[in-house]
Amino acid sequence: MFDAVKATSRMERRLSIEIARARSSLEADCKRAELAAYRARLGYFQQASDALAVLRQKNQHTREVLLSAWIHLAQGILSYFSDVGVSKTDGVQRAHALCLAAGLHQLRSTCAAWLAQWDYSRVDMEALSSHVREALQAAGSENHSARSRANLVGAQALHVSGRPDLAQIWYRRSREHAIADCDDATISALMHNMAWLRMLCMRQLVFTGRGDVGAGRHAMMNAESNAHFDEMVGDSSWHELKPILRAQIVSLQGDAAAALALYQEHLAEAMKAARLQAYLLADKAWCHAQVGHLDEARNTAQLAIQSLTEETHVDDRAAAHSRLAHTFSLIGDASLEQSHLALAESDWADHCTMQVKAVELLSRVCEDGSTG
Repeated sequence: MFDAVKATSRMERRLSIEIARARSSLEADCKRAELAAYRARLGYFQQASDALAVLRQKNQHTREVLLSAWIHLAQGILSYFSDVGVSKTDGVQRAHALCLAAGLHQLRSTCAAWLAQWDYSRVDMEALSSHVREALQAAGSENHSARSRANLVGAQALHVSGRPDLAQIWYRRSREHAIADCDDATISALMHNMAWLRMLCMRQLVFTGRGDVGAGRHAMMNAESNAHFDEMVGDSSWHELKPILRAQIVSLQGDAAAALALYQEHLAEAMKAARLQAYLLADKAWCHAQVGHLDEARNTAQLAIQSLTEETHVDDRAAAHSRLAHTFSLIGDASLEQSHLALAESDWADHCTMQVKAVELLSRVCEDGSTG
């Protein structure tokens, strides 16, 4: 169990104290499941998995609904983070269903907030809005876990929709609740996600002419701050994506040589994130073309095309086609350049439609989950 693991963050210390002071074995085990979920969010996947295996075996004899829900929730969070943001299990859905059936409203609100995170990873803005509202409506004022996650997801959805101004109050509420909960992992996620989303806004501006002109500078500042914070709290989750974020930013700023050096060193580690591969390879191909490596550019561009899958988000697909068009222009293949330009235009239009929908759904949602 995690009781013997040296606590390095405030949340680990808090949960360890609560486990020691628990008034019953059930309360202690639920806290252990919560700690397993937290450690999964920090990137300690094996430790989280081992702890949950012990709890599942113990719960086979008692079948406590509350503990079962906590185990399912923690397992779903472990799966999501170990698969780099792709949920391949229904653990959180099962936890949510158990909470609904048993009237466990506070844990249900936390489950709904995490389901909203899954919706965000699938770019399902209608489901996301519904789960965010459910989480905020069901959560008590002291349920900082549910409120910090629900607000973070709402902020992300508005930010990726090109409205960082509307996202700011959601980010602020998420941070306030995370601080109250001693949740350093959410504070880290907030900083990292803001950097990533500012890069995405910068990317849309570079490729379409629409977006926030200051996004790139802010993205780099966020990325650097996030790296320092992660070192302090011991967050190793998705560490392979952090240099890749810097590579994308410097590439969009026009420094192909610096971006290529980062890609050469770190891209192989990031290839577990299948939905990101197409754009990252397309950007690397453009970097090769910019520095005169035309054969490498063509080969990498073909890999990028092969990497386009159903998991590729529409904005990543649009950006990949934009970069591929630029690459084939530098190579001198006008036919492929025009083909990818047309595909990019269509995908960017679909992305803009999603952005409008997300703003419509979330801009009226109040802090308590009601719609004004």
